[in-house]
Amino acid sequence: MDEQQSASVQAVDYMPWIGLSEEEQHKQALHQQQLAADYSCSFGEACFVSPQAIVLPDRLQLGDRSYIAGGAIVRSTRLVTGSDCSINSYSVLSGDITMGNGVRIASHASLYGFNHGYAVTDIPVFRQPLTVKGIVIGDDVWIGAGAVILDGVRIGSHSIVAAGAIVTRDVPAYSIVGGNPAKLIRSRLPGDTGIADHKEAPAILYGQLEQFGKQVQEQLTPLLEFYSDTMEGEKLFRDRPGAGRTVRAYCDAVEIAAMFGSLPPGWTKEELIATLQQFQDSRTGLLPDPWSPPGPEDQPELLTDHLSRYHLLAVGYALEVLGAALPHPVTAIGNMDTLTLYQQLDRLPWAENAWGAGDWIDCYATGLYHNLQSFGSGKRPDDLFGWLATHCRRDSGLWGLPTAEEGWLQPVNGFYRLTRATYAQFGLPLPYPERTIDTVLAHSRDRRFFRQEALNACNVLDVVHPLWLCLKQSDYRQAEIRAWAGKLLGEVLPFWVPGRGFAFQLSRQQDTGLQGTEMWLSIICLLADLCGLSSALGYSPKGVHRLEPAFLLPV
Repeated sequence: MDEQQSASVQAVDYMPWIGLSEEEQHKQALHQQQLAADYSCSFGEACFVSPQAIVLPDRLQLGDRSYIAGGAIVRSTRLVTGSDCSINSYSVLSGDITMGNGVRIASHASLYGFNHGYAVTDIPVFRQPLTVKGIVIGDDVWIGAGAVILDGVRIGSHSIVAAGAIVTRDVPAYSIVGGNPAKLIRSRLPGDTGIADHKEAPAILYGQLEQFGKQVQEQLTPLLEFYSDTMEGEKLFRDRPGAGRTVRAYCDAVEIAAMFGSLPPGWTKEELIATLQQFQDSRTGLLPDPWSPPGPEDQPELLTDHLSRYHLLAVGYALEVLGAALPHPVTAIGNMDTLTLYQQLDRLPWAENAWGAGDWIDCYATGLYHNLQSFGSGKRPDDLFGWLATHCRRDSGLWGLPTAEEGWLQPVNGFYRLTRATYAQFGLPLPYPERTIDTVLAHSRDRRFFRQEALNACNVLDVVHPLWLCLKQSDYRQAEIRAWAGKLLGEVLPFWVPGRGFAFQLSRQQDTGLQGTEMWLSIICLLADLCGLSSALGYSPKGVHRLEPAFLLPV
């Protein structure tokens, strides 16, 4: 190799954006193959990992057109990126790190998604166990040269971390932060001028959210104890005191505790894992309810039992929160061929019960996800996404039709269930986000479902999440959506019942339960994120309602 060729390779290693020659592309493909053979790695289209970088991950998942430049160190890391992310020369990434699309990490920046234990004084720090909360970075974030981001920090979308900043606490969306420790310099939003600290406009709402998050955390243990029970020596949870036993109650308790980085009181992680794993049927991989089993007409190979379908979500994600997985692959879904899938999709009740259709797809796509994530399945959701792309309505951005009795309720609620497990879970763009926003906002003005005394967790979640998901692709009607979200937050927060949580039907405060509490806590976080204020809460949803894509499909 002559001197000019050597210089070209060196330049590409440290400046991947200049492009690769055909020979360099071939070498890069071989390098990625070797990384995938040595570690748990997946790479999107047109990714680049310099051989001059030190890459020793536990898990690495790069989105399309993302790169790791020469001299960077990625070690002992679960690193998951969206598309168009750059990890530049001499940056250091360790621990658990998740980032969205368009994240740019400048040279010499350091991200530490773990911490050393130091609680015990008579044991050397290096002998104490590590703790991991993880770092989560939104979309379109620029992290300047020499910045340091510590474990447990969430950085909101569209933010800038100034060069040399030491970030020890969450950064709101659209913020510029700098200094040691990093403080808010100003907001990037129009109309926000000089802002001195994290209590930026609207300062009152930020303070309310901050106070609410602290209140929930302080009451977490007595709240979960309130819904705990014992029957013949067996520990269990009930959605409400005196209610019948359900699988979901265990999962809601796990996810509520996980929002604050803890476990339900009185349980070990091993006990919870064993309890949840026992619900799965080893033959089908589904999770029928032991206290309300499906009837003899059930066809598990066609996912006909609604409780089995939802438990695949609830239990599967709760186990992931606990660092475990379903013990068996979901063979009922893994064995379904494309022809059967398309026949089922065509038979779903799109005209009169689009929510039920979305529920079916939610289960199917989640089964594919668990098989891909935990069992190395080769079955991807490409055929499903093909069907969805050709059946989404251009006029509404939804699947299904409104009904005379309920207006847009069924298609909007079905859109949430369907997209939660597909476009959101796999990090893919929606077909018509602007049309979706128009339809969902129109539905949000339907007084039958959206006056305060009628609000329930399903109907609100099924509007909030679609708007939140659409705004990841487009800023269409963003100001209107933010104003709506801020108004709704003001209505929801006062319905918290101390030590008991929320009721599913918000105004029925006598009916607080685990399901209502988990769902409304997640809704509040989504509403706050729409306002750019989610960092105030001090928690984020886990499991079913988590905000990050679960699995970025390699191309």
